[in-house]
Order: sequence, then C-alpha cells, then structure tokens
Amino acid sequence: MALRLSGLSGRLIASYILVTFAAVILVESLVLGFQVPRLLNAARLQTEVNAAAQAYGHQLSRLYPDGVPARKVLGEPGAAADPGVARTKPDGTLIVPAITGPVDSDQAVTAVVAIAADGTVLASSAPSRYRPGRSAANELPVQASPANVIGGYIKAGNVGTRYGAVVFMVWRAHGAVLIPPTAGTSRRVALVYVQAPWSNRYISPIRALTELGHLDEAGPVLTGPYAMVLAIVPVGVLFGLLASRRLIRRVRRLESATLAVADGDYTVSLPGSGRDELGRLEANFTSMTRQLGSALEAERQRATSDARAAERARIAREVHDAISQHLFGLRMIAAGMCRADPGNQQAQALERISEEALRDMQTLLVELRPANLEGAGLTPALREICAAYTERLGVAVDADLADVTVPAPVEHALLRIAQEACANAVRHGHARRLAVSMSRCDGHVELAVRDTGTGFDPAVPSAGSGLAHIRERVAELGGTVEIDSAPGRGAALTVRVPVP
Repeated sequence: MALRLSGLSGRLIASYILVTFAAVILVESLVLGFQVPRLLNAARLQTEVNAAAQAYGHQLSRLYPDGVPARKVLGEPGAAADPGVARTKPDGTLIVPAITGPVDSDQAVTAVVAIAADGTVLASSAPSRYRPGRSAANELPVQASPANVIGGYIKAGNVGTRYGAVVFMVWRAHGAVLIPPTAGTSRRVALVYVQAPWSNRYISPIRALTELGHLDEAGPVLTGPYAMVLAIVPVGVLFGLLASRRLIRRVRRLESATLAVADGDYTVSLPGSGRDELGRLEANFTSMTRQLGSALEAERQRATSDARAAERARIAREVHDAISQHLFGLRMIAAGMCRADPGNQQAQALERISEEALRDMQTLLVELRPANLEGAGLTPALREICAAYTERLGVAVDADLADVTVPAPVEHALLRIAQEACANAVRHGHARRLAVSMSRCDGHVELAVRDTGTGFDPAVPSAGSGLAHIRERVAELGGTVEIDSAPGRGAALTVRVPVP
C-alpha cells in the first residue's frame, strides 16, 4: 500500500489538528469561565453596589432624620446570607441580608453600614462584624474609611479585606458637605458604606459570552482565541509531518520487508529502531523470518535426505533383484563344476570369487538400506544395524548399547559413523565378528566399533573415503576419533562426542 497524505500520515495530521483545536476550546472555556466573573465584578457589580449605596443613603436619611435607633439591624430580614456570593433580586437590585447572628465564615458577605458624622458606626446589616459604636475607620477597610471621603468625595472600588475581596461604595447620605457633628446630629446618618463579595467562581462559557456581549467586551476577549484557531491548521499540518515522518519511514520499511518475504526471501531482517510497539514488531518480524528460513532449510534437508533414502532403497532393490540373483546363480554353477571335476582349479577360483562377490554385495545392500531414526531413537537404530549384519551376512555382533538421549544432529552422525565402521570392518577387513558399544560419561557419548578382521596400518593413507567422512562428522560435533589397528590383529574405532 502506498502511504500518501490521505493515508496514515493524513490521519495523524488530522488527529493533531483535532487535539489542538479541542485544547484551544478547553482553555478558552476555562478562561471565559474564570475571567468573565472578574469583568462582571468590575462593571456590573460595581454598578449594583453604587445603586444600593444611593438607595440606602436616601432611605436612611428619610426614615431616620433624628438618628438611627439603637441596635437597629439594617438589610432585609429573612434573606439568606450567602458568604462569598453577591445575589440580586429579579429586578436587578442587590440583596443585602440582615445577619443578626455571628458571621463565622472567613469569606466576605454583602453588607451595608450607616456611619455618623463623627465617624462612628451607627448601624449595620451584620452587627457581629461591623459593630455599632466603634470607629468606622477601624471597622471598614482602609481604602473605604470615612477619612478618605472628607470633603464630600464619594469613594468606590474594590479591595482585599481579611474576609476576602469586595467591591465597595461609600455614599454621602445628605448635604453637599459634611457638617461637623453636634449633639443633635451625632446620631444622624452621614455616610453609607455598601460592599459585595468579589466572586471568582466558574461560570459556563455560554453565560460568559452572553455577559460579555452585554458589556461589549466579547470582541477583545475572543481576538486571541480566534487567531489561535486560524493558526491551528497550518501548525497542525507542520507538526504532523514532522512527528509522523520517522514513523512513516519505519512502516514503509516494514512493508518492503513483508513483500520480500512474500516473494520467498527469508533472509531479510529489520534493524531495531526503538523500544516502542513498532520496534518490538520489527524485532519479532526479524525473528519470524529467521525461524521461517531455518524451518524451510530443515525441510529442504529432510526432503533431500528422504529422496536419497528412497533412491538408495530403489538401488538396493534393483541390486538384490538383479545382480545378487546372477551372482548366486554363478556361484551355484561353479559349485556344480567343482563337484563334477574336483581338480578343476578354474572352477574352484570361479566359486571362490563369486562367493566373495556375493558377500560384498550383501554388505553393500546393508549399507544401501540404512536404519531409520524416525520414531525409534539412536539405540534401537544401532540394534537394527547389528541385527542386519547377523541375519544377512552371518557376522557375529556383540552389542552393548546404553539407552542415551542426545540431540538430533548427534543421533544422525553417530548412526552414520556406526554404519560406516561396520561396513569397513566387514568389506575391507573381512571381519566375522564385531563388538559395538555405546555409553555416556562426563558429558560425552562414546561409540566404539571393534572387529577381528585383517586390520590395517592407520599411518598409511587409505584409498577409500570412509575414515575421512567419519573424521569430518566428528569434527563438526567437536568430538575426537581414535583408531587402534595393525595388520593381522583387527581394528578398533572409538568416537567421543560432547553432549549437553
């Protein structure tokens, strides 16, 4: 498959764009939800506090021209106190609850305080917090104390108190200029202080946008997010290309390797390019191709071995059915000629040669029909070889074979070595007695074949290749070969092979 921009790379780029877009939306929702209340406090809440201060100033001046009654609790009786939250009526008027009990919360509350001309607190909506008779300069925040409004100035703004941030308003109750306090005016309301909590609670983004629209602040606040949204697509494409380039290259390399394996090339391997999932896939793919290659090679070798065994069996049948029968007939004719003419030396020589040829032919047939390891094991296969020499050639074989378990390559090599050694002893050494033994000791398997034949001199190069093949097989297994023989006293072949 061709990995185009619309393929894996395109999907990765699209995912980056979507994730970035979602992140921008989430951040903007949080910003709107937490920052818009600050804008609302700075604008709408200040307006509500100002309106409440004016209303209470007019109301208290009208209701109590001779002074506020002692222990008067201002505010609306029965209104629930909600510390930290400014609440309004349906008509938009600020609700100031009358709190007669203690205010235990460490958060600011909505409150109104009436201040006399002499700067003392006349009454408040929360007497436990703003206590009557005390100096307003000590009870109120420094920025809202009467000292800051001497001369008729009206003070408004927001400030942090020990109870939390508040939006406040100090309103002049009557007159253009404050008059000095006298005995008759010391209980009259000169100033009205109103505060409401500065709320930083999260609100929904939809409500935040609606409030911003009422304040004509939506455009400036959303300019940055709009620009960021417009930049998402090019930035996402660039980041997706950079982030997916190496991944796409690794996937394409894996694709090429799979096509090579599909075409029969099991030697392909992939370099490990990381410890992530794709890196583990590459390592597993390389391991799989090696295992497939090894399995295929083993299957080829097994098929070749089976073909050779079948061909040897076919040749053995042909030899037995044709040549062996002719040699047997020739020996019978020579034997008849010797009986008819005992002094005929040519007939005697012909009988002897035909008997030797028939014996060699029987030995060759034993070699051409090797024992089979499939489903049996090494020890039963060696016993089968010994039995074949006894039954077919009349050779006495003493077998002392321990039941050992060795790897398959060692089994195959030891079986062929035993076949080669027995065949050499009978065919070349004319042995009539063999001793075959096998044992395991100290991490080695020892196979020995001894005969009582004519023997030979191991130092003299042999014309055949049987001993050379034995040495090659043993060398491949890391073992050793010992040959003890001399002319006229037989031969002994000992093979030692290390096994786990």
